[in-house]
Amino acid sequence: MRLAIPDTVHRIPLDQPERAIREFAALMGALRDLPASAADLEPIATEAVETARREGAFLMAVVTPPDAAPAVLTGVVLEVPQAWDPDTAESLRDAMEDVGGPDVRETVALETGLGPAVVAQRIPGVEQARERRALTLQLQAFVPEPGSGRMLLLTLACPSTHGWPAHQELFARLVTSARPDDAHEHGSTPEPVRRRPAPAVDRTGDQAGDESFEEHTYRV
Repeated sequence: MRLAIPDTVHRIPLDQPERAIREFAALMGALRDLPASAADLEPIATEAVETARREGAFLMAVVTPPDAAPAVLTGVVLEVPQAWDPDTAESLRDAMEDVGGPDVRETVALETGLGPAVVAQRIPGVEQARERRALTLQLQAFVPEPGSGRMLLLTLACPSTHGWPAHQELFARLVTSARPDDAHEHGSTPEPVRRRPAPAVDRTGDQAGDESFEEHTYRV
């Protein structure tokens, strides 16, 4: 599939780990008005890139819309059942709302050039504060690729509420821009991660784990 990625989304080359670490550190340094060689930047960048690669991400980017706190965008291709239709999308929305965790505040279905996508907004509440978990705002989108057995899971994470509406608008535009890809012209879609999306799992439980890049926030 193809996505229209705006100029405010700065992609990190995950297929080149050393370069990815350098570029991520440089972006963080620029946003903090620090040199990329600052001592604390490389370890943070290394952890971010290694976690994204370990979790099978093919997309990682720093999102910097005007008048908004920077955020991190990641994308993973998942295996899903071939039969994806509006009823399936509604079932996923119901699952997210019912048992997706206390931080799921809203779910919507958006139309894309590939069919309906499900978007969930995760806003930390008192439950996360009591558990001293990172108070990270998230938008997650499940974008299907019909007939392929694949689905794109996009996650945008931000540790600040500053400019959150700008991130919501950018994320919605990104999701609705999804279109079929011409494999002969643009190359093949990344291989799916060998797991199914599990929106019904309580992320505070043992199955969620701390190693998922979705559980990490890299303050940029």
